[in-house]
Amino acid sequence: MADQYLKAKKLADKEIHKAVLKGEYPYVKALDDIVQAKDIAKQTNLGVMEIPADYIVGTKTRGRQNMFACNFMPAADHDTEFAMKWVNLYNFQEEHGVQDPILVYEYRHLFYVQEGNKRVSVFKYLEVPTITAEVIRVESLEKDDLYEEFLSFYRCTGLYELYFTQKGSYKKFAKLLGKTLDNKWDEALVRSIRASYYIFQKAFKKRTDEDSLSCSDAFLIFLNVYGLDGIRKSDRSSLDQKMVKIWNEVVTVSEDKPIQLMDQPEEKKEPVIDFSKIIPLKKIKIGFVYDSDPEISSTVYEHELGRILVSERYRDKIATVSYPHANAAILDKAVKENDVIFTTSPLLLEDTFRLAIKYSGKKFFNCSLYQKQNAVRNYEVRMFEAKFLLGALAATLCDNHRLGYIAEYPVYGTIANINAFAIGAAMIDPKMEIYLGWSETLDKDWQEQMQRLNINIFSGPELPSFEKDNIEYGIYQFTDNGVVNLAAPVINWSNYYEKLIDNLLDNQLDSPKDKAVNYWWGMASGVLDVTVSQRLPYPSRKLVQLLRNGLIHKTLSPFEGELHSQEGLIQEAKAGRLSNEDIITMDWLNDNIIGIIPQYHQLTTIGKEMTEISGVKK
Repeated sequence: MADQYLKAKKLADKEIHKAVLKGEYPYVKALDDIVQAKDIAKQTNLGVMEIPADYIVGTKTRGRQNMFACNFMPAADHDTEFAMKWVNLYNFQEEHGVQDPILVYEYRHLFYVQEGNKRVSVFKYLEVPTITAEVIRVESLEKDDLYEEFLSFYRCTGLYELYFTQKGSYKKFAKLLGKTLDNKWDEALVRSIRASYYIFQKAFKKRTDEDSLSCSDAFLIFLNVYGLDGIRKSDRSSLDQKMVKIWNEVVTVSEDKPIQLMDQPEEKKEPVIDFSKIIPLKKIKIGFVYDSDPEISSTVYEHELGRILVSERYRDKIATVSYPHANAAILDKAVKENDVIFTTSPLLLEDTFRLAIKYSGKKFFNCSLYQKQNAVRNYEVRMFEAKFLLGALAATLCDNHRLGYIAEYPVYGTIANINAFAIGAAMIDPKMEIYLGWSETLDKDWQEQMQRLNINIFSGPELPSFEKDNIEYGIYQFTDNGVVNLAAPVINWSNYYEKLIDNLLDNQLDSPKDKAVNYWWGMASGVLDVTVSQRLPYPSRKLVQLLRNGLIHKTLSPFEGELHSQEGLIQEAKAGRLSNEDIITMDWLNDNIIGIIPQYHQLTTIGKEMTEISGVKK
């Protein structure tokens, strides 16, 4: 069986060569080099169990690292004692099967071998999916959010197989199966998950050997679209076909594929000859799908108004129809009746995604931000720009150095809105303090605190509520004569949809096969503005106009130069502007803000639903 060793050695040489070209360490890593004894919080012996061979990545100590390439194939020459022992072990495994468990240390979901390195090498060469091991878990003093989420999942299932790379994935996986991460799952379901995963893994490995692609992430995408029955009730051919349909999504969510954030519309291409005037073209059917009704939701009303106006502008080229109070069945009906679908709430994102995979010839858009999907394009406004102006305006009207800010839930973009408001206010009044409250938290103590501190100017929702007659939106003030609205952001959805449809008609919206595309347009694109009460002093109105011009011409940004959070310095005065990604994913509050970012368990039901989709801290 010496030829088997030579084949394994060849695999090792190939992996070493590839690692060297990438500038990476070519041999297995040692856990002792990754985490020091002083940084370990505790070690727990989990007992003997079957562990996934794919997650065995190194040795416990530095001892014999260079005997194995980073794929655990043997790196020693074929005429060494090591090679002879490897061959003997290979022969024994083929004839009798190795029964003794190896000893491994698990650190953040990966395994490092203390006893049994050559057994691991042989098993990996034979492509054995699991290995019997005694497992000692090592937990670091430094917490990792994703690993903490995995630990909750492990306590419910005892499964090591699922190794997701994105925060919130374990919660999402549990939700897809109608479970939570609070209680132990029944054994029959756990066995079904494990069996389904290994069936899926075989099909996945048949399609790719790229290390950057995560089989677990792909498994989650597959389950989101097809469910467990999509594996259990599929033959090999059917499973392969389903894999093809989700493959763009698998590549898109891989860690080295960033979201393509488009902060400006594509320039409209004027045709040399307008063939539509010579040969009438078939109208594009566009469906606008709402989670509520325009008569009861101000947000839906604004989207519906945008639909009506853009339909009038393009009446010779498009035909639109709206679908209020949508559920999965209504959305499915809309997709079958239209060429293009706009779903206007993040709550419709998952159903939109499933249908986008099923109907790959159609185009899908969802009004949400920072979503890593290839089949669905996302769109939102740069609301922080308006909030920056409103913060500065509010500071000119405040005489006690205290403003209130009422947010809903901590989803992508929301923290940037709060910070931009606080920075704008501080630029006018360096002593200004922003007291932050969250309307979708279970604890409402912030309301009493704001009353006690005599805060009377607030930043509230962007739009008024249709459910009650009030003007507590935008920037508003409590006076002796009641509530007075001072200013508010204005989203021009008709302009937004017009620019998207222009690009659609110009065939500029064909999705790259391996990227997620998000549109994030603002004042410079003509889709966002602020309206200011004419009753306000003209210097205040003039200030807003000056700052507005700076944002439009990109000579001004609230997130440029020196920035401070509640914890300390974010960046120094000479620093440039934060990237779009850094702005969207902010998880810190400016140093003049009094308040916190709420945790998941502190949120209301709707708050939890929204943060599960696009929460800054899922």
